[in-house]
Amino acid sequence: MKHEELMLLPQKSRISSSHNGGMTHVIRIWEGIGEPSEWTEEIDLINSVGSEDCIVLDVCTPGGYLDTAMLFHRALKNCEAHTIAIIGPETASAGSVIALSAREWILDDTSSLMIHTSSYSLGGKDTDILEHANFSRNQLKRLYENVYSGYLSTEEISDVIKGTPFYFSAEQIAERLDSLTEYRNTQTCENPDCEECGEQEQFEETSLEDIIAAAVEKGIAAYDKQRLQREAKAAKMAQQKQPSSRTKKAFEEVQQINEDK
Repeated sequence: MKHEELMLLPQKSRISSSHNGGMTHVIRIWEGIGEPSEWTEEIDLINSVGSEDCIVLDVCTPGGYLDTAMLFHRALKNCEAHTIAIIGPETASAGSVIALSAREWILDDTSSLMIHTSSYSLGGKDTDILEHANFSRNQLKRLYENVYSGYLSTEEISDVIKGTPFYFSAEQIAERLDSLTEYRNTQTCENPDCEECGEQEQFEETSLEDIIAAAVEKGIAAYDKQRLQREAKAAKMAQQKQPSSRTKKAFEEVQQINEDK
């Protein structure tokens, strides 16, 4: 069969969907990540799902176009559905950006992850190349801080941008994902109009007795909060990184879809 005829054959979809209450959409990223125009169906899906749905990213890729990864990151960051990434045997470069943009993750013994800086094929005047490199480095810094903060330290992010690659085994990924989850849980809303986070503290004249009572109440509340955090942490450790029931269901649906193919 000629190459031209092969190009006309229908391409197998990277998306599989199933209905169980809400919709579960599995997006297989099992190839090099090409230009954004090659992934419009997947990105449009992420942008269109609702809060009752679930997006499962089955990731096994050597990486590819950073622009495409950035579009995935933006879509996943604003996605209303629950997002889960299955980190496969090779989740590298742009693939790591996509995987870590999810809200929950599934690992197995073969999972691996690689993070490094981007590379370019660029010609032209030396001043053009220099300006492009400086601009790209600043753009990378913003993206990597958004994606990798909590997973990598500030120093490690700086090292990545300078050219140092980082490789992680399944055990190392699991430890880093715990840190990433804790980091994201500490982040506050940056929207000044948010009703929950935008309340301004009100100051008024109070008596010494009121100040003491408020301090005692605050101390008791802080103690109770720490106790609850300790209990929650102990419960989490006891679960031994078991995925949630929603995640288990999504993972089982992925396995079933793979068996049916």
